[in-house]
Amino acid sequence: MSPINQGTQQDKRLSELLGGCERAFRRFGVRAVSMDDLASQLGVSKKTLYRYFKDKADLVLQVFNQACNRQSERTEALAKGGLNAIDAVIAVMEYFQGELREMHPSMLFDLQKYYPEAMNRLHHHKMEAMQGYLIRNIQRGQSEGLFRSDFDAKLISRLHMAMVHTMTDPSTIDEFGRPLSDLQQELHTYHLRGIATDKGLEYLRQRNNNP
Repeated sequence: MSPINQGTQQDKRLSELLGGCERAFRRFGVRAVSMDDLASQLGVSKKTLYRYFKDKADLVLQVFNQACNRQSERTEALAKGGLNAIDAVIAVMEYFQGELREMHPSMLFDLQKYYPEAMNRLHHHKMEAMQGYLIRNIQRGQSEGLFRSDFDAKLISRLHMAMVHTMTDPSTIDEFGRPLSDLQQELHTYHLRGIATDKGLEYLRQRNNNP
């Protein structure tokens, strides 16, 4: 096998292992799953895991790094899918609702308390990749006449992401008393109705009446 093919196979195997570990974390939480548990879940030896990961903290970081990259790629694909700005926001919202529904309730708390490097990766992802997408979406909606033009897109995107940060903070999640997927839907509805023009609101009304 050539070095290139060998590298490709190793990359594929690493991606498969990370995907399996992410599914286990989503199902059971991060702290509750040991390296022995992961090896058993994946049908591999613990030695195989340590061939790819220095320790569990390294594994957790790589899992969430891959998850963030996947989310960024999916978000950009939805944004470029021929939809208008409102449809794009709703498509992205529905995608993240699915992600949140599959997430174990303890996962964010586990990351914050025991795996701060992975939690910082998620925070960076929200503040950089997602905020960048939001700015572009707002500017697009303004050019389409669906969003108001009397505000600063960068400022509104930062305010929105600040609310996302509060909503997903493990120290305040229990205060809401509702699933994160529901909170995320409410936040996006609030966001859309706050920035939409009359044209945008009418489009939303027609869209809701014709699902």
